[in-house]
This record gives sequence, structure tokens and C-alpha cells, in this order.
Amino acid sequence: MTMDFWYAYICMGLIYAVMAIALNLIVGYAGINSVGSAAFAAIGGYTTALVGIHQQWPLLPTVIASVVVGTVVAVALSAPILGLAQEYVMLITMAMSILVSDIASSTTSLGGQTGLIGLPAPQLLGKVLLVPADFLPLLIGVLVLASFIAWRLGESPFGRLMRATRDDDLGVRSLGKSTLGRKVLVFGISCALTSAAGALLVLYNGLATPTLFSLDQTLLVFAMVVIGGISSVPGSIVGAFIVVFLEPVLQQTLAMSPEDSAGIRPIVFGVALVLIVRFRPAGIIPERHHVPRVRKAVTEAPVAQPGALTVLEAKPAINPAEPETAPVVVEIRGLAKRFGGVVAVNGLDLKLREGLVTALVGANGAGKSTVFNLITGAIAPDEGTVLLNGDDITRLSPQQVARRGMVRSFQDLRVFNELTPMENVMLAGRHHPGESAAGVFLRPLASRRHDRELAEKSAEWLEFVGLDPAHKARARDMSFAQQKQVAFARVLATEASVFLLDEPLSGIEGRAADDMLTLVERVRETGRTICVVEHSIQAISRLSDWAYFMEGGSVSAEGSIHDLLADPRLGEAYFGAVS
Repeated sequence: MTMDFWYAYICMGLIYAVMAIALNLIVGYAGINSVGSAAFAAIGGYTTALVGIHQQWPLLPTVIASVVVGTVVAVALSAPILGLAQEYVMLITMAMSILVSDIASSTTSLGGQTGLIGLPAPQLLGKVLLVPADFLPLLIGVLVLASFIAWRLGESPFGRLMRATRDDDLGVRSLGKSTLGRKVLVFGISCALTSAAGALLVLYNGLATPTLFSLDQTLLVFAMVVIGGISSVPGSIVGAFIVVFLEPVLQQTLAMSPEDSAGIRPIVFGVALVLIVRFRPAGIIPERHHVPRVRKAVTEAPVAQPGALTVLEAKPAINPAEPETAPVVVEIRGLAKRFGGVVAVNGLDLKLREGLVTALVGANGAGKSTVFNLITGAIAPDEGTVLLNGDDITRLSPQQVARRGMVRSFQDLRVFNELTPMENVMLAGRHHPGESAAGVFLRPLASRRHDRELAEKSAEWLEFVGLDPAHKARARDMSFAQQKQVAFARVLATEASVFLLDEPLSGIEGRAADDMLTLVERVRETGRTICVVEHSIQAISRLSDWAYFMEGGSVSAEGSIHDLLADPRLGEAYFGAVS
């Protein structure tokens, strides 16, 4: 076979590599289940064809116009849908791919089933691009640019934030970080690259037809991403070339005709995908994890060592013997929430005072965790008011509440499973220039400097809870007790003034539980306001300065935990329910 034959497949590999990188950016890094690659490639391709036929613009302005059109459509589509559940995003983008293909097939001005043919040969720098070798410099240049954009975004603090959003959107928002705007941005960038690839595909083939942009093409690009590696730019390129070159390799090695190789290719894809998912689910080139270097690391748990909380600014101590004299930081008035006919919270009133540990106790189903969801914005209340330092935060989002200085932990941990402990804790840092796309590209030095400083602080937090900052395992591979430590370190690293701890001892016991109690006591020494939901009476007795007893979604009594449980009715209500 001639060199032109191989050049043709190289060109196709370069174009599909751009598509794979774009899809990996949105599916791999951001965790957005979009099936709209074919649609946006078609938008870019048909825009290029129409401009080429009717306007005859030069090549670069034509491609830029295609990218602009694709980006505008992407932003307009993504803004209202990316806040929905991922299954709806998948269905909507799939429907869009089918719709775009049907419109192209049935619209006369777009060539119908035949498509737009007879496009003028593109020119670049005065040279007419006629054979595959002529396209190579252009396609290589576009691939390099696409790789740089995706690599800078994906392997930066912005990418770290997007990978965390992929793992747990609410967990990211509870740290004070917005997610929807960043999702829309990544979706727009991904679709811009896909539109550029679609434009190049049309220019290379000299025509725009519905078959070039069918839903099958999206599935083909998905196969490239899975084979190459999720959240891996080099993996996308490798996966694209493996898939594209499968056909000529089958023809050469098995002496197959093009028709036979096209028929057997889906079978080979299926087998390859099964083997990849079974034996190497991360792909040929897996996702990269970066653990910043720190000046020191520990290997034994140095829990509650003197001076371990130097990164958390201390506040004046409050006398716990007089809890009702401490300033009110959080005040809840008449809070109520119903789920259908179930009353979860019913006219709740309580106060959290500065420098004290306040406990919410009561039987299972009393509404304690729901209270945390309501006051942090995870769930909107039906009635009532929540005041933080005198300001009404009732209708604020979780990220807005966290920015105001109130941060929570979760009963179900919500660690970012695919990130390392260091990456988990670093996400709690505020005002990171590298967590915006503009900062990634326009302020790279400031971003790196801030990341180094943040890594040092995060190392101190990990050491404080008893973990090695250089631990390279992903959070999902750690023990449950270690995950608890990571989650607690992440909450503390926000340096908030109010910490809401939802069952910090659940799932741990023995020394691990005792160490966690010691950590909470050390945080209280800094004057932070703490509210704890916990079933362990021993833990509550050790920690709490004041307690509220909840029954049926409202407070039925308040005082010291010893006074509350000395009441026979409350003791029976609590111990009878948890026994």
C-alpha cells in the first residue's frame, strides 16, 4: 500500500484524537455524561461546508466561525441542563445528536441524505490542500493546541476541582466552591474542540454528510476514551489511533477486504472494551494523580500534639461553665420541612454559641441530620429563618453558606474517592487563582505558588488528624477510619468559624474514636463554634457544653447532656429508641 493510504489513516487518527480529547475533558475530568459529540461535530462540519460553499472564506476564519457557532449552541444548551441528574443530561444530549442528524438528513438546503458535496479545496498559507500529506501540518497543529488546552485545564487546580465535582458535586459545594458555572465552561470548551474537529473532518473529506456525524460516531469516540484512559490526554490520543488503525491492520494482517474488516471491527471493539474494563478499567494510560512535595511527612498518628493547630487562628476562649452568656453565632427560628406527608422538621428553634460544642441528640428519625441539610442550603426549608452572625442565610446555596463561614461534615463521609488525601484537603483552600480557567492560562506562576503554599497547609492538617501527607493512595483505597480522618481534615482546612459535624464517630471505635474526640476538643480550644450530631452518649458527655433534645422534628428540651438524660422520660425516649 502507498504512503498516501497510511497518511489518510494518520489524518483520520489526528482528527478523531481531537474529538477524543474533547470528550475526555467533559466526561473524564468533569464527569458530565454527554452523548452529544456527533451533534457538535455536525454543527462545526455543516457550518464549515455552508461557509465554504456560499462565502468562500479562507480556511482559518471558516474553522473559527464553526467553533464559535458550536460554542454558542453548547453554552445555550448546557446552562439549563447541567444542574439536572446525569441520566437526564445523557438523554438530552443523545436526543440532540439524533435530532441534528435527522435535521441534516431531511433539510434540502443541507443536502439531505446526500449531504453537501463539491466543497472547494481548502487553502493554507497559499497552498491548496489536496492530498492527505498536505493536511498533516494543519491537523498536527490543531491536535497540539487541543492537547495543550485540555492538559492545562485537566492537570491544574481547575482540573482537580472538576475531578472532585465528578466524584461528589454536593461535597464540593459544601466547601464553598461553585460547580455549575465551571461545568458550563468545560462543556463549552469541549464542544468548541469537537466543532473544530467536525470542521476539519468536512474539510478533509471535501463533503458534509449525515453519515459522518451519526450517533455511531459518538460511540466510536467513547470507545477511544475508554481504551486510552479516562481523564488522560495522552490516553485519548493513543485510544484514537488504536481505533482508527484497527481497520487497516485487520486488512493487512488477515488479508481482509475493506467490507470484511468493517464488518468484523465492531466485534473486535466489543472484545477490546470487555478486556479493558475487566483487566485495566483505567485504560491504557490511566488518570494521573499529583501529590505535591511537602517539607516533612509523618508515618505515625501524632494526634493532638501541642502546636498542631497553628494554621487555625485562635479566638478568645469562652467559659463553658456559663454557656448561655456566650455570643450567639447561629440562630434558627421556626424551621420546618415536610417531605410529602412526612414532617421531618417542625418549628425548630435553637442557638449555636461561639466557642462551645452544642450537641443535637435524639432517637433515629428525629430530624437531626435534616437540620444540617436545611441550615447549610442542601435542602430548602418550607418555613423558618436561619441567621449566621445576624445575617439571614435561609435561602443561600451550600457554597454561599460555606463562604459565610459555616461548613459541615457528612454522615456518609463524601470524600472525593478518586483523589489522594492531599488533593482532598487542598480543595478546601480559598481564593485559588488556578481554580478558574482564566487563572490557569493567564496566571500560571501565581497558580503554582498558591498551590505550593496550599500543599504546606494541607500537609499540616493531614498531620494533625494523623495521616501522612505523602500518602499516594486514592481515598477510595483507604480504610474507613482513614477516610474519616481525611473528611475531618478537609472540613478543618476551610478555616471556617462554625463546624457542623454529622456523626463523626459512626463506623469507628476504640482508639480511632478516642482520637477523633481528642481532635474535636482541640478544635474547640481555638474558640470555634461546633455543633455535633452523635449517637454515642459517652462522646456527647465528653464533648458537649450544651445539648438540644429532638423529638418529632422539634426541640423538646435543652440543657447539659447530664441534665437531659437525668429526665426519666427523655432517657427512656432516647435509650428505648437506640437500644
